[in-house]
Amino acid sequence: TEALNSSFAWGLAVTLGIWTSEHVSGGHINPAVTLSRALFSGFPATRVLGYLLSQTLGSFVGALLVWINFSTALNDLPKGKGVNPAAFAFITAGNTCSGLVGEITATFIFVLAVFAITDNTSSAKNIAPLAVGLAFTAASLGVSSPLGLAVNPARDLGPRIFAALAYGLDVFAEGSFYFWVPLAGPVIGGAAGAFVYEWLVRRDAEYHTLEEGAAH
Repeated sequence: TEALNSSFAWGLAVTLGIWTSEHVSGGHINPAVTLSRALFSGFPATRVLGYLLSQTLGSFVGALLVWINFSTALNDLPKGKGVNPAAFAFITAGNTCSGLVGEITATFIFVLAVFAITDNTSSAKNIAPLAVGLAFTAASLGVSSPLGLAVNPARDLGPRIFAALAYGLDVFAEGSFYFWVPLAGPVIGGAAGAFVYEWLVRRDAEYHTLEEGAAH
């Protein structure tokens, strides 16, 4: 139930984020998608750094708003040795190996779906924000973990930076320096998903279209 609620909440957040920003940035709220677009879809490389910084800043501000709303409850959590338990409201954590596989797999599914949904030939293009949000929910539910997946490097990095300022720098050392997993995993998975769509799915569709045209 917790994974279901979390996945649907994140999916709705993705939908609202894209609807809000699509007329400004094209709905780029995920560095994994932005980098995949730059690698395989002609997104200008000169804009990448600015987008990544903006996405990370946005997630940092989101973490700040969460803290403002729930700081009393977070401060009441029982404290022990190690990382302040309140920090886990902002960061992902887990086993490095399974976490990396989960991040790669979920982001592969998500970015593959994003490329398919936003293709000019897609019937879902007119409802792209909603379709992308549902794709995120599906990817999250399919590869869920106790503390969730990022499927978005900014979703972990921005809040982790906030958590480091609020609760200490040891949030970066948590789980044998797990912080690199939600950074690298989505980038690898996203690039793989974009490659599969652009070089296999889309080209195969174009080949069959040309073949049908030649037959007439």
